[in-house]
Amino acid sequence: MERATHIIILTLISCFEIWMCYQILYRTVLEKRYLQTWQKILIWGNILGMGIVLGVNRNMLFFSSAMLWGCIVFTMLIALFLHVKKWKLIAEIVGIYFLFVALLDFFFFFCRMAVENDVYYVFYKGDYFVDKSILYILSRISISVMLICFKKEKKGESILKKTQMFLLITAGILVVIVTGYHFLIYDILNGLSDISGWSAACSLLAIFVVVAFCLGISWKNQSLKQENQILEVREKLELDNMRDMTKALEQNRIQVHDMRHHMIILREYALKKEYEAIETYLDQLLESYVEVQEERWTRIRNLDILLSEKKKEANLENIRFQIETDVLQSLPFKETETSVLFGNLLDNAIEACKKMKTETRWIRVEIRQRKGFLFFTIANSIGKRPQEKDGQFVSDKEDKKVHGYGLKSIRRIVKKYGGSFQCDVVEEEVKISISFSNK
Repeated sequence: MERATHIIILTLISCFEIWMCYQILYRTVLEKRYLQTWQKILIWGNILGMGIVLGVNRNMLFFSSAMLWGCIVFTMLIALFLHVKKWKLIAEIVGIYFLFVALLDFFFFFCRMAVENDVYYVFYKGDYFVDKSILYILSRISISVMLICFKKEKKGESILKKTQMFLLITAGILVVIVTGYHFLIYDILNGLSDISGWSAACSLLAIFVVVAFCLGISWKNQSLKQENQILEVREKLELDNMRDMTKALEQNRIQVHDMRHHMIILREYALKKEYEAIETYLDQLLESYVEVQEERWTRIRNLDILLSEKKKEANLENIRFQIETDVLQSLPFKETETSVLFGNLLDNAIEACKKMKTETRWIRVEIRQRKGFLFFTIANSIGKRPQEKDGQFVSDKEDKKVHGYGLKSIRRIVKKYGGSFQCDVVEEEVKISISFSNK
């Protein structure tokens, strides 16, 4: 009866362990709300079936390499059956999870070993049920705390897909560490190693910290690489937009140049009173005319085109758009960077004004050149003061990560050319001031 009770408790602990694995899968690759009834039954069958097998085995052995890999493979197969298309990602997540749980079991086993030297009986005998259960519970509580802190993000799956090589390397490192410490435990139990429990626990903790640090740096570099790729795509889109506007202006110039010929045709139609022909001809002419007006403020062509386009966009939203500039000789950055810098600044200003419910919406652009320095000021009205975090303003849009790239592009260009960036909020106004040396 006592043995059966022990097995039941160890089974419950094991079921909880497998259940947490599925919670991680729900937060990454599996959509729980779309699971059908038979799929839920399959998952719970895996949790209960594998939990019973692990419970029986753990009543005899504290750790079994065969059971570890059996649990990984079986859970992996069930998860793959639910979502075959993401088999690589599922395999990596399941493998990393169970390997990490095994390492936590080793760590607490070494801590127990440091307190008392009867580890042989704890590892092999079923009589030390309480000791085993405490070690298992400590590991699962640690995982539970991490799971609570691990919130599901909308972009989590896409990030994991782009870092599959990173996950594969992580899994490989964990396999090596688990295998190495499994052999160390057997050496300790067989008297082949005299390492103390604290030494083994500290070494495992040190290895874990070093590996976590290296993987964290690798993850950060991967994230920065992806972020740079997104910024490059945004810059390319800005450049393509600028080229489209330039092409439209060129097309209009051709239309103006050819207007004399059109007037001759229209005059002939008018003399003959062919009014339907005039109407048809004008319709065809208007279809080929692109409504883009080019105004000259700075004499920097791509900047003037961008200002014209954004002013037109603001006017369509009934936003008063004021431009005050000096005539500039040149800018310190590339044409693409000009488009990205001012495009993002003006897009943010227009977006802020569009959120206002009042009619007093305005944007003011000021560009000045003084003694070898360029000064750009973009000010706009706001409805409410934006939220701040760590000294920086936080987007209130749903997808904050994506919408933060505009400001990152601005700061990157300012930093690249040794400029200064300042954002001030005074009452119902946001003012961004940027300065560069243009010597």
